[in-house]
Amino acid sequence: MKILISAGPTWIKIDDIRIITNIFTGRTGLFLAKEFAKKGGRVTLLINPHCIKNLPRNIKVVPFFYFEELKSKLEKELKNNFYDVIIHTASVSDYKLKRSFKGKVASGKKEFILKLTPTPKLIKIIRRLAKNSFLIQFKLEIKRKELIKKAFKSLKENKSDLVVANALEDLKFGYKAFVINKDKNIKEVDSKKELFKILFKLINQE
Repeated sequence: MKILISAGPTWIKIDDIRIITNIFTGRTGLFLAKEFAKKGGRVTLLINPHCIKNLPRNIKVVPFFYFEELKSKLEKELKNNFYDVIIHTASVSDYKLKRSFKGKVASGKKEFILKLTPTPKLIKIIRRLAKNSFLIQFKLEIKRKELIKKAFKSLKENKSDLVVANALEDLKFGYKAFVINKDKNIKEVDSKKELFKILFKLINQE
């Protein structure tokens, strides 16, 4: 089984030394990659290695830092390879600067306004290029209230097969997620190990 996993935050360039990013580390995607490899999966891991040490040697690792890098490398992988399963865990930037600044923006300004525009939705690009792959997306909200509703709506819009939904308020106390399928069947998990076991079982039922 060939598996493609994306993981980690994307960076948005402000100037040659400054970036916009988010708080996530890519550890869930890295964990899943290792577990699938243990089960004999041929895993390709697209990951931002900034917060990760000891990347696995038995997995094909494709590093990225910036949003445009991830987009380009995802498209290349999907145009040149067929993957049975795609797990899109990467914490992708929703906005980017229309044009970044060259060099270093001088300090001491009284005001420095950044105008941001929406980035393309990578999950939609993935589905367009990988129509026959089993696609698992991740959906994060701040609060658990309406999390399931929003995650299921996202699954339907993106034509994914599963969505893993997290609430940031839950993640402060350990790992918790809800795995939702196209029939809106919901499985609650309380650890990354349990998440892997459920994903592995659901994938192999297909």
